[in-house]
Amino acid sequence: MDIAALKAFITVAETGSFSLAADRLFLTQPAVSKRVAVLERELDARLFDRIGRTVSLTEAGSALLPRARNILLELADSVRAISNLSGEVHGTLRFGTSHHIGLHRLPPALKQFTQLHPRVRMDIRFMDSEAACEAVEHGELELGVVTLPPHPSPNLTTRLVWSDPLAVVVANDVRVFNDIAGTYGFLGPGHMAAFAYHLQDKAGRRNRTVSGLNRHCSLREFGVQMK
Repeated sequence: MDIAALKAFITVAETGSFSLAADRLFLTQPAVSKRVAVLERELDARLFDRIGRTVSLTEAGSALLPRARNILLELADSVRAISNLSGEVHGTLRFGTSHHIGLHRLPPALKQFTQLHPRVRMDIRFMDSEAACEAVEHGELELGVVTLPPHPSPNLTTRLVWSDPLAVVVANDVRVFNDIAGTYGFLGPGHMAAFAYHLQDKAGRRNRTVSGLNRHCSLREFGVQMK
Protein backbone atom coordinates (compact mmCIF):
# COMPACT_ATOMS: atom_id res chain seq x y z
CA MET A 1 0.00 0.00 0.00
CA ASP A 2 1.53 3.29 -1.15
CA ILE A 3 2.32 5.74 1.67
CA ALA A 4 1.78 8.79 -0.55
CA ALA A 5 -1.67 7.49 -1.49
CA LEU A 6 -2.55 6.98 2.18
CA LYS A 7 -1.45 10.53 3.00
CA ALA A 8 -3.60 11.88 0.16
CA PHE A 9 -6.59 9.82 1.33
CA ILE A 10 -6.26 11.00 4.95
CA THR A 11 -5.87 14.64 3.94
CA VAL A 12 -8.95 14.57 1.72
CA ALA A 13 -10.90 12.96 4.56
CA GLU A 14 -9.73 15.62 7.03
CA THR A 15 -10.38 18.61 4.77
CA GLY A 16 -13.46 17.29 2.99
CA SER A 17 -12.06 18.61 -0.25
CA PHE A 18 -9.63 17.47 -2.94
CA SER A 19 -8.57 21.05 -3.64
CA LEU A 20 -7.91 21.84 0.03
CA ALA A 21 -6.02 18.56 0.37
CA ALA A 22 -3.90 19.54 -2.62
CA ASP A 23 -3.07 22.88 -0.99
CA ARG A 24 -2.03 21.20 2.26
CA LEU A 25 0.10 18.60 0.47
CA PHE A 26 1.60 21.14 -1.98
CA LEU A 27 0.32 19.11 -4.91
CA THR A 28 -2.03 19.72 -7.80
CA GLN A 29 -5.62 18.57 -7.43
CA PRO A 30 -5.27 16.00 -10.27
CA ALA A 31 -2.26 14.51 -8.47
CA VAL A 32 -4.28 14.05 -5.28
CA SER A 33 -7.19 12.55 -7.22
CA LYS A 34 -4.81 10.14 -8.95
CA ARG A 35 -3.33 8.94 -5.65
CA VAL A 36 -6.76 8.32 -4.18
CA ALA A 37 -7.81 6.52 -7.37
CA VAL A 38 -4.74 4.25 -7.13
CA LEU A 39 -5.68 3.38 -3.56
CA GLU A 40 -9.29 2.69 -4.53
CA ARG A 41 -8.14 0.34 -7.33
CA GLU A 42 -5.77 -1.45 -4.98
CA LEU A 43 -8.51 -1.98 -2.39
CA ASP A 44 -11.22 -2.55 -5.00
CA ALA A 45 -13.49 -0.19 -3.10
CA ARG A 46 -14.77 3.36 -3.47
CA LEU A 47 -13.47 5.48 -0.58
CA PHE A 48 -15.34 8.75 -1.20
CA ASP A 49 -18.77 9.78 -2.37
CA ARG A 50 -18.54 12.85 -4.57
CA ILE A 51 -21.70 14.92 -4.96
CA GLY A 52 -20.89 18.23 -6.61
CA ARG A 53 -18.21 19.85 -4.47
CA THR A 54 -19.14 17.78 -1.42
CA VAL A 55 -16.83 14.89 -0.53
CA SER A 56 -17.77 12.37 2.14
CA LEU A 57 -16.36 9.02 3.23
CA THR A 58 -18.04 5.83 2.13
CA GLU A 59 -18.40 2.90 4.54
CA ALA A 60 -15.10 1.53 3.19
CA GLY A 61 -13.45 4.92 3.60
CA SER A 62 -14.65 5.22 7.20
CA ALA A 63 -13.25 1.77 7.96
CA LEU A 64 -9.90 2.61 6.35
CA LEU A 65 -9.36 6.06 7.91
CA PRO A 66 -8.32 5.05 11.48
CA ARG A 67 -6.20 2.20 10.12
CA ALA A 68 -4.48 4.49 7.64
CA ARG A 69 -3.68 6.93 10.44
CA ASN A 70 -2.23 4.13 12.53
CA ILE A 71 -0.05 3.02 9.62
CA LEU A 72 1.40 6.51 9.21
CA LEU A 73 1.88 6.89 12.97
CA GLU A 74 3.74 3.58 13.14
CA LEU A 75 5.88 4.63 10.19
CA ALA A 76 6.70 8.00 11.77
CA ASP A 77 7.50 6.31 15.08
CA SER A 78 9.85 3.90 13.28
CA VAL A 79 11.62 6.79 11.58
CA ARG A 80 12.06 8.55 14.93
CA ALA A 81 13.37 5.38 16.56
CA ILE A 82 15.99 4.91 13.84
CA SER A 83 17.00 8.58 13.91
CA ASN A 84 17.43 8.43 17.68
CA LEU A 85 20.17 5.84 17.20
CA SER A 86 22.33 8.51 15.58
CA GLY A 87 21.62 11.00 18.36
CA GLU A 88 20.40 13.55 15.79
CA VAL A 89 16.87 14.91 15.86
CA HIS A 90 15.17 15.07 12.47
CA GLY A 91 11.86 14.29 10.80
CA THR A 92 8.49 16.08 10.82
CA LEU A 93 6.82 17.58 13.87
CA ARG A 94 3.09 18.10 13.32
CA PHE A 95 1.35 20.34 15.79
CA GLY A 96 -1.71 22.53 16.05
CA THR A 97 -2.12 25.97 17.54
CA SER A 98 -4.50 28.92 17.51
CA HIS A 99 -3.83 32.03 15.44
CA HIS A 100 -3.39 34.15 18.57
CA ILE A 101 -0.73 31.87 20.04
CA GLY A 102 0.90 31.23 16.68
CA LEU A 103 1.27 34.93 15.93
CA HIS A 104 2.08 36.35 19.35
CA ARG A 105 3.70 33.59 21.40
CA LEU A 106 5.39 30.99 19.23
CA PRO A 107 7.76 32.88 16.88
CA PRO A 108 10.65 33.27 19.41
CA ALA A 109 10.29 29.65 20.54
CA LEU A 110 10.15 28.36 16.96
CA LYS A 111 13.23 30.36 16.04
CA GLN A 112 15.18 28.83 18.92
CA PHE A 113 13.91 25.34 18.12
CA THR A 114 14.90 25.52 14.44
CA GLN A 115 18.36 26.74 15.40
CA LEU A 116 18.81 23.79 17.76
CA HIS A 117 17.26 21.23 15.40
CA PRO A 118 17.71 22.45 11.81
CA ARG A 119 16.77 19.07 10.29
CA VAL A 120 13.29 19.01 11.83
CA ARG A 121 10.50 19.99 9.45
CA MET A 122 7.53 21.61 11.18
CA ASP A 123 3.99 21.10 9.93
CA ILE A 124 1.93 23.77 11.73
CA ARG A 125 -1.88 23.63 11.61
CA PHE A 126 -3.89 26.68 12.72
CA MET A 127 -7.16 25.66 14.38
CA ASP A 128 -9.36 26.15 17.42
CA SER A 129 -7.93 24.87 20.68
CA GLU A 130 -10.66 22.23 21.06
CA ALA A 131 -9.98 20.91 17.54
CA ALA A 132 -6.24 20.74 18.23
CA CYS A 133 -6.80 18.74 21.41
CA GLU A 134 -9.07 16.32 19.56
CA ALA A 135 -6.49 15.95 16.76
CA VAL A 136 -3.75 15.08 19.26
CA GLU A 137 -6.04 12.59 21.01
CA HIS A 138 -6.89 10.92 17.70
CA GLY A 139 -3.25 10.71 16.66
CA GLU A 140 -3.53 13.25 13.84
CA LEU A 141 -1.01 15.59 15.52
CA GLU A 142 1.90 14.98 17.87
CA LEU A 143 1.44 18.19 19.83
CA GLY A 144 -0.95 21.05 20.49
CA VAL A 145 0.07 24.50 21.75
CA VAL A 146 -3.30 25.86 22.78
CA THR A 147 -5.46 27.53 25.37
CA LEU A 148 -6.38 24.62 27.61
CA PRO A 149 -10.07 23.59 27.56
CA PRO A 150 -11.85 23.64 30.94
CA HIS A 151 -12.15 19.84 30.92
CA PRO A 152 -9.22 18.33 28.99
CA SER A 153 -9.40 14.69 28.02
CA PRO A 154 -7.77 12.30 30.53
CA ASN A 155 -6.01 10.71 27.54
CA LEU A 156 -3.93 13.87 27.05
CA THR A 157 -0.83 14.92 28.94
CA THR A 158 -0.93 18.68 29.54
CA ARG A 159 1.67 21.17 30.72
CA LEU A 160 1.21 24.84 31.57
CA VAL A 161 3.63 26.91 29.50
CA TRP A 162 2.41 30.43 30.24
CA SER A 163 -0.63 32.29 31.52
CA ASP A 164 -2.39 34.76 29.26
CA PRO A 165 -4.56 37.12 31.34
CA LEU A 166 -7.28 39.29 29.81
CA ALA A 167 -7.74 42.84 31.08
CA VAL A 168 -10.66 45.19 30.45
CA VAL A 169 -10.04 48.88 31.14
CA VAL A 170 -12.76 51.55 31.36
CA ALA A 171 -13.17 54.85 33.20
CA ASN A 172 -14.59 54.72 36.75
CA ASP A 173 -17.62 56.83 35.86
CA VAL A 174 -18.62 54.96 32.70
CA ARG A 175 -22.19 53.65 32.78
CA VAL A 176 -23.24 50.96 30.36
CA PHE A 177 -26.59 49.63 29.22
CA ASN A 178 -27.24 45.99 30.11
CA ASP A 179 -29.32 44.50 27.30
CA ILE A 180 -30.49 41.62 29.50
CA ALA A 181 -31.67 43.68 32.49
CA GLY A 182 -32.77 46.66 30.38
CA THR A 183 -31.08 49.13 32.73
CA TYR A 184 -28.02 51.36 32.90
CA GLY A 185 -25.36 50.72 35.50
CA PHE A 186 -21.68 50.77 36.28
CA LEU A 187 -19.39 48.06 34.92
CA GLY A 188 -18.24 46.27 38.07
CA PRO A 189 -16.07 43.30 39.07
CA GLY A 190 -19.05 40.98 38.85
CA HIS A 191 -19.33 41.57 35.13
CA MET A 192 -15.61 40.92 34.73
CA ALA A 193 -15.79 37.65 36.67
CA ALA A 194 -18.67 36.43 34.54
CA PHE A 195 -16.87 37.15 31.31
CA ALA A 196 -13.58 35.74 32.63
CA TYR A 197 -15.44 32.47 33.20
CA HIS A 198 -16.85 32.73 29.69
CA LEU A 199 -13.28 33.05 28.40
CA GLN A 200 -12.25 29.87 30.21
CA ASP A 201 -15.35 28.06 29.01
CA LYS A 202 -14.59 28.91 25.39
CA ALA A 203 -10.90 28.11 25.38
CA GLY A 204 -8.91 29.87 22.74
CA ARG A 205 -11.75 32.08 21.54
CA ARG A 206 -11.16 35.56 22.89
CA ASN A 207 -13.35 37.14 20.23
CA ARG A 208 -16.45 35.44 21.65
CA THR A 209 -15.81 36.92 25.06
CA VAL A 210 -15.27 40.38 23.57
CA SER A 211 -18.38 40.19 21.39
CA GLY A 212 -20.38 38.95 24.39
CA LEU A 213 -19.31 41.95 26.47
CA ASN A 214 -20.20 44.33 23.68
CA ARG A 215 -23.55 42.60 23.20
CA HIS A 216 -24.73 42.66 26.82
CA CYS A 217 -23.17 45.97 27.86
CA SER A 218 -23.36 48.52 25.06
CA LEU A 219 -19.90 50.07 25.44
CA ARG A 220 -19.92 51.43 21.91
CA GLU A 221 -22.46 54.03 22.97
CA PHE A 222 -19.72 55.59 25.08
CA GLY A 223 -16.94 55.28 22.51
CA VAL A 224 -15.37 52.27 24.24
CA GLN A 225 -14.04 49.59 21.93
CA MET A 226 -13.01 46.10 23.01
CA LYS A 227 -9.97 44.64 21.22
